[in-house]
Amino acid sequence: MKYLIYIIAVIILLGLNLGIFKSLQVYGQIPNLLFLFMLFFALEKQDYDFFFVAAVCGIFLDFYSAGFFGAYTLAFLTVGLCAHLFANNLLVLEINWKSLSLVLLASLIMFNLILWFFQFLAFKLGWSGQFAGIKVFSSEFPANFIYDWLLLYPVYLCFTFVRGFVQNLNVRRRGVVR
Repeated sequence: MKYLIYIIAVIILLGLNLGIFKSLQVYGQIPNLLFLFMLFFALEKQDYDFFFVAAVCGIFLDFYSAGFFGAYTLAFLTVGLCAHLFANNLLVLEINWKSLSLVLLASLIMFNLILWFFQFLAFKLGWSGQFAGIKVFSSEFPANFIYDWLLLYPVYLCFTFVRGFVQNLNVRRRGVVR
């Protein structure tokens, strides 16, 4: 049941991303709400639900992108795994807003580099006829980072709502009533 709720949350965020924010572009960039949602799941130290969320977010974005299929899924899974390993093994304290900005910066750089490398590899192997250079990714990065950074807290509220809803369903299923 919780995976169905995660899929519904991803569909709602994708609808917001492609519906509302498509008309609110800043320097031609829209925020990646699915990336932020997956990042919060990966930084949580409880379980491995971030793998499912990362795969679903990547597959949905792969269907809506014009690039080579699988780039977003690979990037989401790789960044999610690295963020989860960072949160579990290297980060002693909880994530706060100061360190979250640095984590967002590092993970967004890694995400864009993976996307660029995957497109470059597909172009060199002849699987794709289009290729955007690293200058395109680097020129779009500051606007993308600021837009994502501004929407960290609203996506965090969505994440806590979804996570609380799923935990509330698990408690009720066990027969424990608060």
